[in-house]
Amino acid sequence: MKASQSTTASAIATLAITALLLGGCAAVEGAGNADAGTTGSQNNQDSSSTTSDVVQIPEGDITVEVFTASDLDPSVGPIIQDTLLAAGELWGLYWPVEYWVMGLDPEAGQELVEQYCERRDKAGQFDYSDCMDREAGDEQHSMISYQRQGAEALASGQAYGTAGRNGDANWGIHRFASTIPWGLTGYFDLPGEEDIKTVFHEYWHAVQHSFIQTLDRDQRDELMGPVWFVEGGAEYMAQIGRAALRAEGKLPEVPAGSWPFEFEEQMSYKLFAIDDAFSGDCEDRELTSITEYSDTCSSLGYDAGAWAIAYLLDQAAGKTLLADFYPTLEEKGWQQAFEDFAGMSLAEFNDGFSKFIEKTTPERLAILPSF
Repeated sequence: MKASQSTTASAIATLAITALLLGGCAAVEGAGNADAGTTGSQNNQDSSSTTSDVVQIPEGDITVEVFTASDLDPSVGPIIQDTLLAAGELWGLYWPVEYWVMGLDPEAGQELVEQYCERRDKAGQFDYSDCMDREAGDEQHSMISYQRQGAEALASGQAYGTAGRNGDANWGIHRFASTIPWGLTGYFDLPGEEDIKTVFHEYWHAVQHSFIQTLDRDQRDELMGPVWFVEGGAEYMAQIGRAALRAEGKLPEVPAGSWPFEFEEQMSYKLFAIDDAFSGDCEDRELTSITEYSDTCSSLGYDAGAWAIAYLLDQAAGKTLLADFYPTLEEKGWQQAFEDFAGMSLAEFNDGFSKFIEKTTPERLAILPSF
């Protein structure tokens, strides 16, 4: 599926304005134009700051580029490209975006890693040999690990996968990597909407990071907030963002799969997972205690966290994270920004959410928007 010219043009017009308002500034080597086998769109942005201890955004074109392994169907790149542009039109374009998508074939995966490392070396960001050692090796979250995970999942007959924003704030870009998108490629008869939602989820991480200018990793982690807020925010915003734009006909058509992927049903499934977890291994845990990815209950950060964000937005009626929370984050720090946004202390929020999550399913679903 190729990107619609009219849709892309409309998105670019909106993104160009938003990038100027919200993106950080300064000069480093730019990402350049799309390479062969790449889907890309560009928006022009000026830069002015030269501070070296904060995020520096490349001068000139703000790019949204998708790189796919050669063993994937040619439709995958444009679908993800259109989805990123739609997310950017909804939330704003934040820094240049590179989204790298692995398939199943090891040779195709290796070729994609080589393309990535050639790109980094050419931009003066990462020596080619060092890059290949890192991204084609056995380190966690290396680029080739996404190909290996997909191949292992297929061999096991289980459709698991992952995607992640893998840093590169010091280069002034958001870099994402993904295992094979099962729904977009016809495996396991899964709905392509799941993959669309994943792109929205990852892009919300770009939004989160873009309001933090410091390059100090510890400071960035502290400002991002606890795992339930980081991942719950990305998951809930992805769910409502996808649902809203699908209802408006602004997303690319994707394979339907064997079961429907609908907003309320997805949020209902999360309630089942929450109820099961809070009555099982994570019994007696409070949401706000789940702060680290290393926590054995960190998976609750996605499902319970998504519902916590739904509850937060319901309590802070009329406020939005983009307009009222994130612009204050770096000045106030995460907890003060959160409490000012919520209109209550973190402890009061935790108590209120604990009571809310004990309500009946219809009562909990009642706070969700309709599409």
